[in-house]
Amino acid sequence: MASEIVKTRGIVLSIRPWSRTSHVVTWLTPDHGPVSTLVKGAVRPKSAFLGQYDLFYLCDLLYYAHASGDLHALREVAPIKIRDHLRENWRASVLAGYAADLVRELAPPGLEASPWFDFLDNFLAPEPGIPHLSRLISMETKLLDLAGLAPDFSGLDPAAPWTPFSLDSGRCGSGARTVRISPRTVAAIKHPDAPDVRQNEKEDAARFLGVFLSYHIERPPDIRRSLVHLLVT
Repeated sequence: MASEIVKTRGIVLSIRPWSRTSHVVTWLTPDHGPVSTLVKGAVRPKSAFLGQYDLFYLCDLLYYAHASGDLHALREVAPIKIRDHLRENWRASVLAGYAADLVRELAPPGLEASPWFDFLDNFLAPEPGIPHLSRLISMETKLLDLAGLAPDFSGLDPAAPWTPFSLDSGRCGSGARTVRISPRTVAAIKHPDAPDVRQNEKEDAARFLGVFLSYHIERPPDIRRSLVHLLVT
């Protein structure tokens, strides 16, 4: 059976070697979700693909969609947004890579990926003046919401210094695994860039989200802790 030719747009989530001259590129597309394509001869000196894609690029692409298997053959690619600002700010690049990794793991297939695509495309745009830790908190909160995993703080007692939060149920209250959360930490999670949110409150919010993520999607906690350290130092 002949392969179907698919025309779409994609954001480069990852690039890995396939052979000495070829790559496997994983894209986030708005209509097919995460898609992996084989780019044959990608690094040959006369390859038509040279300079046409890199991490976080937004591109127009054509690929042959194979009926069996998850690896498709890239036919054509043309960059639309190359996001030079991410090559000039290593902290922004690290944060972009973490966001792309989360999206690759969590984004659904098909048209349900459209809001994920829109969010990532906007997140990768330059946001001068917004601290990286604030962007991390906002990004993780939005992706948890898109995945249907957002923590529920409706049972928080605003008059208490802290409220128990059940990680297993994802809401305030007791449970098999419980942590404590304060009203100020919740405020920092919801609005990390508000003028009255202090740095230590943002760090508490980031720690809570790290524990929540590692519990619900089994993210390696050491990698996340290292990321937060890089963003605040």
